[in-house]
Amino acid sequence: MMSILEQRQIIESAFLPLQCRCSIEAGDTVAIQIRSPEDGQVLLDVAGIERSELSSSRSISQLVLSLRHQLGNPGQSMGQPQRASSFV
Repeated sequence: MMSILEQRQIIESAFLPLQCRCSIEAGDTVAIQIRSPEDGQVLLDVAGIERSELSSSRSISQLVLSLRHQLGNPGQSMGQPQRASSFV
C-alpha cells in the first residue's frame, strides 16, 4: 500500500487549482475537503473513505473521477459532509 503522504499528494494535486485538503481520521479513514481558491467556499466535503480502498493508482484515479463528477453535479448538496461509497 502507498504511504498516506503519497496518497495525499496525488489526491490534492489532482484538484489544482482548487484547494484540496486530504486528512486521516479515526479508524484509518480519509476525509477530503475541496474549496474555491477565490473565496475559500467549501465546494465538497467528503468523509469516511476507507484508506485501504486507496491502495493503488487506479483506485485513487477512480476516487478523483467520482469526486470531480460530484463537483460538476449541481444537484449534489455541496458543503455538506458526505459518506463516500466504495471506489474500487
